[in-house]
Formats: sequence, C-alpha cells, structure tokens
Amino acid sequence: MPLFSRPLRLSLTAAIVLPALLAGCAGEQQPTHFAPLRYDYLSQMNLNVSTLSVVDNTVTHPVEGDIGYRAPTPPVQALRQMAEDRLAAASNNGSTAQFVIDRASILHNSGGTLNGQIDVHLNILNPGGTQAAHAEAHVTSTVHPDLSKGDADSPANLYEVTQTMMQRINVELEYQVRHTLSAWVVDAGGTPVGSAIQTQQLGKPGDAVPATSAVLPAAAAVTAPVTTPDPTSPTTLPANAPVTVETPKVDVPTITTPTVTVPTATDTPAATQPKAAPVSSEPDAIFPAGEGDDTASTKQKVLSPKAGFLKAPTKKSAAATKSVSSGN
Repeated sequence: MPLFSRPLRLSLTAAIVLPALLAGCAGEQQPTHFAPLRYDYLSQMNLNVSTLSVVDNTVTHPVEGDIGYRAPTPPVQALRQMAEDRLAAASNNGSTAQFVIDRASILHNSGGTLNGQIDVHLNILNPGGTQAAHAEAHVTSTVHPDLSKGDADSPANLYEVTQTMMQRINVELEYQVRHTLSAWVVDAGGTPVGSAIQTQQLGKPGDAVPATSAVLPAAAAVTAPVTTPDPTSPTTLPANAPVTVETPKVDVPTITTPTVTVPTATDTPAATQPKAAPVSSEPDAIFPAGEGDDTASTKQKVLSPKAGFLKAPTKKSAAATKSVSSGN
C-alpha cells in the first residue's frame, strides 16, 4: 500500500519544483545588448562656419552622484554623436562653431526615481575668436524605473532615460538653431537659407538700374569701396555676380494730325452743280395733259400745235377721200 495517495504526491511535487523554477527565472540576466544611439536619419543643419568642434565641460564640472556613465550609452557620448550627425560646417569664411556640453547627468534620487538633465549651448566665433552668436538648449527627464527590467539603476533603465532625453534635446536644439541662429544656417553649398527677399527700385526707361545688395550676417558683412568702371577696359565678373540689365531708351517721334478742310455747299463750283432738264415744247403722246409725271413742271406745257401746223385739204385730197368713203 503506498504511503501517500496520488493527489497528495502531486501536491508535494508542485510545492518542491515551483520555488525552484521561480528562483531560476529570478536569476536570469537581463539583456546586455542595446542599439547604439545615432541621429544621422534626421535632417542635418549646415552652419556658415569653417570648423566645428565639441567641448566637454562635464570633465571640469562633474555632478555629484552622477551615474550616467553606467548607462549602455552614456549621455555625454550620445551628445557627441548627435553633434556629429546633426551639425556641419559648410563655409570657408574662417568662423568657428563650438558645441559645448555643460551637463549630461543621471541621478538616482530617493523614492527610486531617475532624474536626468542635459544642458548644451552653441557658440559662433568670428575669425578673430570673438563671439558672434549664441544659442542654448536644456531638457530634464524624470522616470519611474520599470523594476521588471531589474533594479532602478539597471542598464536597461539607464538606457531608457538616456534615450528619452536625447529625443527631446534633438528637437530643442534644432528649434534654437533655426530661430536664434537663423542668419548662420546655410544649405550644403553655403547659400543662406533664411536670407530676406531682396527688393529693387525701378527707375524710368533709360535710367541706370541700381545694383542690389546681398543680405549677409553681421559676422560676414563686408563694405566694398565704390569704383567707377573704365568703359574702355573689359569687365570681368565672378561666376555668382548679379547681372545688371539696362533698359534701352527708345525715341518715339511726335505724330502730327493733318488738318482736313471740308468745303461747304456754297463753295461748290458752278460746274459741279446739276443742270435743270430742258422743258419739251411738244405734248406727250401718252399723257398729253401731264398725268403720271411725278416731277412737277416749273413751266406750263404748250398743248396746242403751233400756228400753221394744220393745213386745209386740197381738191385732189377731198376727191380721194370721198371715193374711199363710198367704197366702204
């Protein structure tokens, strides 16, 4: 007969094996591989300077209790990578840009929270070394660590704090550069991006067109002497010099309207006036009384024949007439 029943044996086995499994899970190590923090997928900001350098002030001004160096990617290292990926020198004017890291720390405060802080600034220096422009960016982050990833200051939690702060400092730095240092932002070819639109006063036709002046930042403004070109010598212009076009002067002749004299009715020569139709002295065979004639006659028509036109018949004519009448 068995000492323990089957259900009891199963319960004892579970009570022995389960704590061992839980202890094994608790003893598993957290992931040790973390993706490097890179920012070359973001847009690059080109500056109108010849050189770009990174200055780390955290070496000379450390923060007490800082544990950021224990992160898989320390905040200082992430900031150096950000400056390399996001900023670039795109000119040869002799100016210098300095990306200065003032603070990049993570503190493990009471209550188990992790507090991170990043302070940086960007200086633009003239060729002589004097400061021409300045911009700053600051971010802070407070994180309640996920204890499922280990202790509060485990590599996974420190990596999360660093990643969160770097996402925010990227946005803040770009905003400050494009607004505070807009006069120093250029494209990859060195052309200013935020320069003002140039205007030009138009004169009358034939007047010389005034040359436009380019808008340059204060550090790069150059005053050029005004010289009068020699018309007999050839003019050589640089490749990017603005072209001035003069409008030719056109002389328009004055048009004089000719005077036309129109003669009046009284000035018409007598030869051109129509003559009156002659009046016929003979009666009309169809309208002897003048009926049907629309034109009023200025003189009375003569209807009777002229005197001597009718003649008395002779004897021979009367005999012939009589014989003809008797024949009928």
